[in-house]
Amino acid sequence: MQITHHYLELCRAYSAVPQGLPVSLTLEELAERLHCTVRNVKLVIRKMSEAGWITWVPGRGRGNKSELHFHYTLEEMLMKQTAEFAEKEQYQQAFEWIHQYADTPLMKEQLLQHVSRYFGYKAKVTEQDADVLRLPINKTYRTFDPAALLFANDVHLSRQVFDTIVRYDRAAGDFVPSLAHHWESDESCTVWTFYLRKGVLFHHGRELEAADAAYSIRRLLSPEVFSPQRWMLEDVRRIRVLNRITIQFVLDKPHVLFPHCLTSPSAAILPRELCEADPAAYFACPVGTGPFRLEIRPGYGYLLHANERYYLGRPFLDVVEHILLRDSPELVVMTDACNMVQRAPYAPRSKPEHDWQAVECISSGCALLSFNRRKEGPLQDAGLRRYVRSVIQACAMVEELGESRAIAAASFLPDKSLRIGCDPYRDEKETADIPYSSAYAGTELTLHCKDSYKTYEDIDWIVNRCLKAGLHIKVALHERDEFLTPDVMDEADLVLYEVVLDESETLSLLELFMQEEGSIRRMFDDPLRAELNRRVALLLAEPEPRKRLDLFDKLESLLTEDCSIHFLYHRRMQTTYHKSVRGLRLNAFGHIDYRHIWFEPQDPLTGQTASADTSSPFMTIH
Repeated sequence: MQITHHYLELCRAYSAVPQGLPVSLTLEELAERLHCTVRNVKLVIRKMSEAGWITWVPGRGRGNKSELHFHYTLEEMLMKQTAEFAEKEQYQQAFEWIHQYADTPLMKEQLLQHVSRYFGYKAKVTEQDADVLRLPINKTYRTFDPAALLFANDVHLSRQVFDTIVRYDRAAGDFVPSLAHHWESDESCTVWTFYLRKGVLFHHGRELEAADAAYSIRRLLSPEVFSPQRWMLEDVRRIRVLNRITIQFVLDKPHVLFPHCLTSPSAAILPRELCEADPAAYFACPVGTGPFRLEIRPGYGYLLHANERYYLGRPFLDVVEHILLRDSPELVVMTDACNMVQRAPYAPRSKPEHDWQAVECISSGCALLSFNRRKEGPLQDAGLRRYVRSVIQACAMVEELGESRAIAAASFLPDKSLRIGCDPYRDEKETADIPYSSAYAGTELTLHCKDSYKTYEDIDWIVNRCLKAGLHIKVALHERDEFLTPDVMDEADLVLYEVVLDESETLSLLELFMQEEGSIRRMFDDPLRAELNRRVALLLAEPEPRKRLDLFDKLESLLTEDCSIHFLYHRRMQTTYHKSVRGLRLNAFGHIDYRHIWFEPQDPLTGQTASADTSSPFMTIH
């Protein structure tokens, strides 16, 4: 390995010499270049010559210069070495070498394209081979414990490994059977009974029982277990196992939305004997009933193996590999060889390459500012909060920044924002000019947000806009795992936050109103929290859907009327995928549903997909 480093260093050092011409130098000069002794230089020369990389012509007589002939250019040697790394599945090393030695953007792009061909879909050739989808990731997963889920990536992986009692189908707008094939409640919606399927197997081979569901929900409710989602099931007074496949929940009060709570990935069902025996060991290699079995390879990444006996049907893919590539901003250059899917904020100038297709949609959720009502300081003044809101005008932000910012937000939901119109605060804005209030001139506020390329333009716009209005904004950026932690939210005056609603928009909105950890609720003062609790209780007991929608609207208005939050915009997303991808479904966070995805085979003679039809059953997420 070191010998290859030496070769690349020499190629770089003598790059000014035209290709094909020898380099004239002495052993002493070569030793200085390689930071080693003359004796070691002789060993390096011998190894490079034996490998066929160079020709070395010694100088005749003491002091005469020798000639070094390179047989490979820097790019050729780098291509050779990174290909060897990729063949050995040492992808991290391949990217590190590219970043270290690629001297030009063009060379870097070509090398990245070359390595990217090792990612994506690899078809089964023989019975011993497997259909594999290999994808890069740049962060490890934070937790495998469903009760502790906070981040979208962790939620996505959890859904591959575990199942819930019921599932919400966003496209159909209704609940569908999952581990339970049927459920019912009494007239008061205080007693809910779920009938589990027979023959559902955990990955280790034992059949699922109602006692596993009872254990998992009791664990979620236990104060000894960290769970941001415990609020969902706090109305559960008693859990009864009626028989091997029937479980009943008795609630303290009417709860018409109780099935929504059981769709949460935090309410996933675990095998009770494994988790009880040693929770740490269990979550180091978790077992569920989901479509894939998880294998963790420290330092390499994660493998999802198809559950051959999955009760809803075996996945087409045999293995999904998540390859960990740390500190590599350009993980993979999209090429036709990758056969992958990419979801990103819409860019007007980007067009899909040949054989790639793109679908656009408005992401469910919105970007917003949350005001810290608990922190002593200037934002205790409702007038200042209204002033900040009038300065940071959502319509102006969308009009001036454009790109993926599709529409100004007046609600968490894009459809509602469209109905309301561009600016929900028209009465506060008589002209397009930024208002100025001498009463608040010189006020300093801290704005905290996630360190992401998606937020940089927003931050600059907000800071400059506020500066013109006499407000000084100090920005603090945080990594994903640090953002929305109690310490950050307690310190911040303002938080710039992008809400993405999960499959059940109803449950996602309730999380915003009620969840203490990782949510804007932590910034609400006690009177507001108490009023939210009261109104949510009324909503959960309301059997009439129209009246529930009205109660949701009033909850939203409660947060905007006294400027606890300020809506900014809804983002347009673009999903790009190769035409060979079939069965593509994305969840609300833009992640692939690995269970349904499959790939159209290629004709071995033409290299083209078997079907001339380039359409794809892609489901646009609204």
